[in-house]
Amino acid sequence: MTDVWILVADRARARLFSLDKGAAHMNEIEDFVNAATRIPGHEREHAAPPRVHDRFGEARHAIEAHTPPREKAALRFAAMLGSVLEHAHAGQRYRDLVLIAPPGFLGMLNAALGPRLRAAVALKVAKNLTRGSAEAIHAEIPRRLSGRGPLPLPAH
Repeated sequence: MTDVWILVADRARARLFSLDKGAAHMNEIEDFVNAATRIPGHEREHAAPPRVHDRFGEARHAIEAHTPPREKAALRFAAMLGSVLEHAHAGQRYRDLVLIAPPGFLGMLNAALGPRLRAAVALKVAKNLTRGSAEAIHAEIPRRLSGRGPLPLPAH
């Protein structure tokens, strides 16, 4: 069992790392891409709204979507990531979880996690580091989680 898994994600991409206590480097386990973000904006955002029949008669009219397509795609991506994390945690592949994502997507990820997995979240970082190096991501993880030794005491 790995000590810590780190999920670094945004609406378009997610990177999953593992980190054992005291390890100098993180290992990238998997890279996820949200295929819905690759659909051109004019096709995704400007699709014809769905149509419904009136209660009486044959008339049909358009209905306005409550959730924009971009938001729906991000919610589906967060749910898929949550499912992957839940399955791995149930299989005891890791103990603690670190979530690093921009604030809006971090909320979506948190909502996609079940109560047992939410309890395993040791740290949430509200930053977009999906394009950052493994070293930059590792630097965001406190020493208490990464096992890199105690923090030095401040000099007076």
